[in-house]
Amino acid sequence: MPARSLNDGSAPDVPVPNAEQADVTVVAQDTGGSADAPPLAGRLGVTPIPVGVSLALVATSSFSTLVLELVAGRLLAPAVGVSLYSWTAIIGTVLGAIAVGNDLGGRLARRREAAPVLEVTLNVAAAYIAGIAVLAHLLVIDDLAIWMPSLPRLFLFVAAVGVVPCVLLGTTGPMVAHSTIATRGVSDAGPIVGRLGAVATAASLAGAFGTGFVFVPFLGTRATLAMVAILLAVVAPLANPALANRRRRVRQVVVTVCIVIAAVWAWAAADGARMVVARSVETRRMALPGRPVPTGCLVESAYACIRLDWSTVGRFQYGRVRLDRSVQGQTAPEMPRLLTSQISQALGDTIAMTSGALPGSANLPPMRILFIGGGSYTLPRWVEAVAPGSHLHVIEVDPEVTGVGVRWLGVSLSVPPSDRFPSGPGIAVVHGDARRVIRTLPTGAYDVVIGDAFADMAVPWHLTTVEFAREVRRVLQPGGRYAVNVIDGWPGGRFLPAFLRTLQEAFSEVDALSTALPGFPKYDVVQNWVATGGNAPIEIDALDRMTRPGLTPEGAPAAVAPRVRLVTRDGGIVLPGTDPEAPPWGEAARAIAPLTDDLAPVDWYLGRRLAE
Repeated sequence: MPARSLNDGSAPDVPVPNAEQADVTVVAQDTGGSADAPPLAGRLGVTPIPVGVSLALVATSSFSTLVLELVAGRLLAPAVGVSLYSWTAIIGTVLGAIAVGNDLGGRLARRREAAPVLEVTLNVAAAYIAGIAVLAHLLVIDDLAIWMPSLPRLFLFVAAVGVVPCVLLGTTGPMVAHSTIATRGVSDAGPIVGRLGAVATAASLAGAFGTGFVFVPFLGTRATLAMVAILLAVVAPLANPALANRRRRVRQVVVTVCIVIAAVWAWAAADGARMVVARSVETRRMALPGRPVPTGCLVESAYACIRLDWSTVGRFQYGRVRLDRSVQGQTAPEMPRLLTSQISQALGDTIAMTSGALPGSANLPPMRILFIGGGSYTLPRWVEAVAPGSHLHVIEVDPEVTGVGVRWLGVSLSVPPSDRFPSGPGIAVVHGDARRVIRTLPTGAYDVVIGDAFADMAVPWHLTTVEFAREVRRVLQPGGRYAVNVIDGWPGGRFLPAFLRTLQEAFSEVDALSTALPGFPKYDVVQNWVATGGNAPIEIDALDRMTRPGLTPEGAPAAVAPRVRLVTRDGGIVLPGTDPEAPPWGEAARAIAPLTDDLAPVDWYLGRRLAE
């Protein structure tokens, strides 16, 4: 086609071969011009967006994206857990959606007016996020798509929550940049892009810090989503303020009001739901005996959604504590001597073995025990009941977990939580990370250390390493024992043998205890094991004869064989007292490297189970 001139004479005419290339060619040549030259935006048919509005749009989109990304992790945790895999899926999906949105926004900027497109994208994103907040109130996410394998289920949930709004919000930056550069001129392109990038980054930081330190701890996940939806709905009309058509302006107001109403309802419903959960916990609402009633979040702490469900065992009620999707334990407030789960019984057996009590004793001698992880506080209360006068020290990272135990589960602390343990007997708590707190404890202070901080796929890897195991050995007395609740499948799993191999670097005698009931049909499923280490071997005869105090509801010793059984280290002759059904672990442990601070692929070991 013949060449056209889009310049005013201050620069050579630029031939434009087709209309699709017109924008690029003109922008490239708009580096100067006479005083009476029309603005570049006018020549391109671009409606100018005020600089302040441009910055507000970019800041709002970036802020909302970061808040949504972090809230998605908390919102989905009851269904998919919290692990390296879940955060990798969330971050990767959000970044991919943003990239798609950036490309889409750049393409739309060449073909459409930025103002109406931005209004639509922000409104749709606001409506979608408000819809997530509403559905989160109406649906129990734990039970959705439960039939799917864990890994596809993880990506399905993440995509459903994050893809659509992040793609829409990702279009904002390119469209605002195109409009602003067309308004101000190419000579200001560098400062414009730099300023928009700086504002976007600052807003993202505000969203990240605000979500972690303010919004989720004080508002909760659903209220935070509702807040973001309201913010986007209010800012969206700013992108397209110059509506001459009255009908369009009315429609704009109606859309904004509808989104705000839905978001406000979700916000109010979230507050109401928390009150309903608190009342159900207070009144101990239950279903059939032995079947706890699942509830919503009793408390949303900085670490997890804390739930408390009630059920019965015999004539006693017990509460089951869940952090996100993982069960942390269950305890009967009126009967601390009663241990209702296999793992608490197995850890109780380990404590009883180490105490030196005679088989059949109704009580244990006073002990000094360190518990890494509070959870339902079942074992500290049990030891307090069966071994009066014991010093029971608990390191719990989340103060809200302790608060739930004190308010609803009968936990009685000897002193208020502080940054150091007292010298007297009773249950005492230090809130903090176990890796940091244990370094402040004296050498040889404890008879037993119980590790119960590993939950489902969410394992704090820094508590699994050789370096931490050596710190545990330091605070143990020479005849003391370290017992850890480990969740894995065996022989298919790799975390259990890796952790046992790690304990061998710190202790001379390491064993695994099975918590499965005799005759359990299949071992290679995710279940609880007790990994234990010490400087003296477990006496199999004593384990076989030992009776755990408080096995019966009345507190009397029960003359029944213990459920916990020693898993033989290697193949060959099965010794009396060992579990003949569980595959030996010694050969697998020797073939794997110990976990260290430099390399502890715990998430990868456990993540392999997600794909099953």
